[in-house]
Amino acid sequence: MRSLPSPTRPLAGVVLMALILGLAPVASFAQDTVAAAAPADNVQVPASLRTRHPSVLAVSASYVQLLPLHILKEKVADINDLTAMSSGVTADFRVYLLDGLALSFGGTRSGFGLSDTKPGEMAAINERFGDSDPITPDNYLRLDGTFLNITAYLGNKITPGSRFNPYLRSSFLYYDWALHEDGRDSDVVTYQDQAIEGKNFGFGAGIGTEYRLNSRANLDLQLLWGYVLTGDEIKWEGLQSPFNDSYYWTNTHFWNLSLGLVIGI
Repeated sequence: MRSLPSPTRPLAGVVLMALILGLAPVASFAQDTVAAAAPADNVQVPASLRTRHPSVLAVSASYVQLLPLHILKEKVADINDLTAMSSGVTADFRVYLLDGLALSFGGTRSGFGLSDTKPGEMAAINERFGDSDPITPDNYLRLDGTFLNITAYLGNKITPGSRFNPYLRSSFLYYDWALHEDGRDSDVVTYQDQAIEGKNFGFGAGIGTEYRLNSRANLDLQLLWGYVLTGDEIKWEGLQSPFNDSYYWTNTHFWNLSLGLVIGI
């Protein structure tokens, strides 16, 4: 005859299960107590929750390389199409609204030289200038201005375990500019008794990355496309290209490549 199961086996199982369920909260409480008592340095923070900007405020200074963009077609005689690569400096004050979002307000001191690398283009312009100041390779387009940047940092999402903190940036520009005869401190070039100078708004957009040096210092590398509405300021009567009726002075396009240091304060 088949024997019946011993009544002590189910009872032992129930007792064992009760002990496990009863001791689980105790074990969990013990682990929390140990974690709370451990030094802060031993607590592991998920990389996705790292604080990249512990300081709410920061200052920055950068070296800038301006690379002109010549987007006009061939056979278009345009002063802006003669600009050559040059350098400058920028500085700004930053406020981190969030760890991943910053507003920065600053200024820049920069500009472009001119280059007569396109055969006949500078001469074609000067033929129309007549008795006015000629355009020469010694001319300098001064671009001094202010800017407001909005920066969204992506490091905690795309490079959580890295010192690099990539970002997207949009920029609102306001430039005080002038075309000088020989360097930024020389006289301004004139045509029809009107100085080639003005104050205009612009905008920009770009990408970049920070590189963490320590808790308060970061290197900042940026590539930003800029567009300034300089062409809205100067429109001379009769000074237009014989090829397409565009004015000899138009808007200014450039790449802004900069490397700087950001310090939290």
